[in-house]
Amino acid sequence: MELELFKPSKKVLEMICLDEKELLRTYEIIPFGTYHQMMESYPLVERGLFSKIISFYNEEGLALNEESKRRLDYQGIHNVTGELFKNWADHSQENSNIFAGFFFGKKGICYGFKEEFFKNEYIKNKLENKIPFEEFDKNPRERCAHSGFNKHIFPCSDFIEVDSEKGVLYCVQFKESIIAPEGKHGSEYCYELRKNKRIISE
Repeated sequence: MELELFKPSKKVLEMICLDEKELLRTYEIIPFGTYHQMMESYPLVERGLFSKIISFYNEEGLALNEESKRRLDYQGIHNVTGELFKNWADHSQENSNIFAGFFFGKKGICYGFKEEFFKNEYIKNKLENKIPFEEFDKNPRERCAHSGFNKHIFPCSDFIEVDSEKGVLYCVQFKESIIAPEGKHGSEYCYELRKNKRIISE
């Protein structure tokens, strides 16, 4: 089955796992439809993703219980997965389903999205090097493209890799980038963390 081959590279797995045997992975296949139908699917996928992250790290001893779920950076996770999903809903070719894979490791999480768009070598280079998109061309669904990468996906991804042969984009978020220390609010703390990283790199 095709999805069984849909897995990040060894380099990515080493970033998120201490041992590949401990990797937890799940997949979603969201069917092509009208823009409204496609966008209606995502909140269900996202809520399930949040629950899986909380459940996985509960088992890792981080105690993201009812009182401490606020430590999860819901906004940062949404900025990556939500924008990738919206990009597909806005610009996908007719009858093009999207395959999403979520990979959970002790050191972080990787989101994989399989779509024809990512088979382009020019796109691969821009994404992997986080080169801002300046041209906002229209594509089959008549919506302008790419701004979500600049504003949301690039700053919220610790690492990006593209398998252009299979057409899969992988975005990594390290555990410390999406789970705030005890007593901190995830979306606020992790936003400041990202902002400080940008300042240092500049």
